[in-house]
Formats: sequence, structure tokens, C-alpha cells
Amino acid sequence: MKNMDKIKILNQTKKDVKNILENTDQQIINLSLILTKIPENINEQYNNLRILSDLLFPTLEKELTIKEYCLFIKEYIIDEKINYKKLQENGISKEKINIITKINSYNTNIEYKLETKKIIQKLSKNILKLIEIKEKIEKEIDILFEENYKNTKEIATISIACKMLEISGSFKRLSRFPASTIQLLGSEKSFFKALKTNRKTPKYGILYNHPLIIKQKEKNKGKVARSLAAKISICLKADIDKVEIYKDIIEKLNIKIKQLER
Repeated sequence: MKNMDKIKILNQTKKDVKNILENTDQQIINLSLILTKIPENINEQYNNLRILSDLLFPTLEKELTIKEYCLFIKEYIIDEKINYKKLQENGISKEKINIITKINSYNTNIEYKLETKKIIQKLSKNILKLIEIKEKIEKEIDILFEENYKNTKEIATISIACKMLEISGSFKRLSRFPASTIQLLGSEKSFFKALKTNRKTPKYGILYNHPLIIKQKEKNKGKVARSLAAKISICLKADIDKVEIYKDIIEKLNIKIKQLER
């Protein structure tokens, strides 16, 4: 093969890779995969933080979110003073601040060296940075859906749509799936196992975690999943064609669910 031909092949390969990476679906998949890992890192570091901070405030984690807890510890730990203004600026409610004040009055008064305090503060900052990254990724995914797949976002929810995209590889390919396949996405192992053992096949896969299905009685879950899958199938095709129909679909879906609940 001539050098000129090799260069052409290399350039085309680079172009193909660039197109794949710039593809909206691929961006969503990549961001979604990162997003699924971040909570594990947050929880791991949070547990490490609490090994030290729980000695000061044994019950505080029951009253605050991870973010609120880290915001408080970060501001408090060095001077051991509650900065009310800073906490409010960071979005912690007056009710939560009152709880913090009350718990602080029961402080165990354990004395930490300055270096240990700095370690605690650093752990808090690291967790807050991870939470910030998580929030930015969630926002970027939301923007990508809003600009490209608004119908699917509104009907399927972003988290379920992301999982479906990870399995199918692209929304264009997913849009060609029949509703029955969409309904069972994520239950492939259970489905084939059921066929081998002559047991009942699953009624849904990823859709099991959809808010509309979670709140249903067990007898209605399968029927709602079927209706939901059909509507998602319609929304996918509409998104590919750049037609906004989600409001009409939501209305029809709600009517269908009310009929099932009677």
C-alpha cells in the first residue's frame, strides 16, 4: 500500500471517529456512563469523611443531605464556629440551620489537631466538587435532550431514556424497535432465562423504575408499561422527525392510565 493511500485511510478514520464522538447520542451515552459512577465516588468519600466528623456530630447526617452536611463541615471545622450567613448563601434553609445549631449544642467537644481539621475540610471540599461535577453533567444531559429529544425526555424521563440509549446505541436505532421490545429493554437476561425454564416472561425492564409504573398496583403495572412503551415509541419517531408532540401524548397517556385504574 502506498504512503498516500495510508494517509487517506488514516484521515478518513480520524474523521469517522470525530463524527462518532461529536454525535449527540454518543455524547449522552458518555455523560450518562460517567454520571452513574459519580454517586459511588461521592458515597465512598462521604463515608470516609464521617469516620472523622461523626465523632463531633454523631447524628447530623440524619438531618442533612450529603451536600448540606459537607457545606456545614467545610465552613465549621477550622474555627469551630457556625457561619449562619454562609450557610444561608449556600442554600441551607433556616430550619436546617436551627437543627445544626441544636445538634452543635450537644457537640462532643473532641479536640482535633489543625492538620486533622484540614484533612476533614479537604474531604468536604472534594465531595462538594464531585457533587458540582454531577450537577453540571445532569444539566448538560438535560440540555442535549431538550434540544434533540424533548418528546422522549418528557415521556420516558431522562434517566430511563439514557439507559435505553446505552442498550440500543442510538435513538435512531431505538426508534425502529417495536413497542414490545422497548417495554422489555433491560430485562434480556430474565427474559431468556424464563424461556429456558418455562416460567413467566417479565412484563417490563428499565420501565419498572418509571414514576408512572412505581405508583401503580401490581395488577396494573404490566398494562401501564405496555401503554408507556407504545407512547415512547411514538415519541422517539417524532424526535427523529423533529416534531413536538409530548403534550398531546402526556394527555392521552394520563387518560389511558385513569381508565386502567378504574
